[in-house]
Amino acid sequence: MESRIFEASLTGDVTTLHSLLSEDPLLLDRVTLNSVETPLHISSMAGQTEITKEFLALRPKWARQLNQQGLSPLHMASANGHVEIVKEIASVVGADICRLKGQDGKVSLHCAAMKGQVGALRELVSACPESLSEVTVGEETALHLAVKNNQFEAVRVLVEELRKLGRMEIVNWHDREGNTVLHLATFHKQHER
Repeated sequence: MESRIFEASLTGDVTTLHSLLSEDPLLLDRVTLNSVETPLHISSMAGQTEITKEFLALRPKWARQLNQQGLSPLHMASANGHVEIVKEIASVVGADICRLKGQDGKVSLHCAAMKGQVGALRELVSACPESLSEVTVGEETALHLAVKNNQFEAVRVLVEELRKLGRMEIVNWHDREGNTVLHLATFHKQHER
């Protein structure tokens, strides 16, 4: 039965979810005993908005759970650009979820920046502007990660958001290696077009 709930999470089958829960009301509790990854991780990664909403209503605490890779459902939705799921998780669980640190001290904004998911970036900054000042274990900001991963549009959006918020000093922050964003851009021979 547990494999069926993960399959429903992947395909977004809310009807099957309700059917499984009527057969076994303790299924959601049992699933988390046997796996670090929750059905919410799967639905968030797969972009299945409706079933994600169901899981958030039934088990909002799952939003704070990290999987084996050190990622929360919000990290996964952000990296994959699932803006509606990002919005839903932040509104149901609270904006502070945007500051939940995962693998290597990354917050969801870092994942979106690395993958160039501009819609998710905008939504995360809107929900929690403070996440712009979060740094990884390597003292990297979302801007550092966007530059390192050649995500030019993400860099542009992040600078735009920093400017709007009056937080341009973040552009000059150093990572653990002593590099600012400009150092990294120069090192990678990246120039704004």
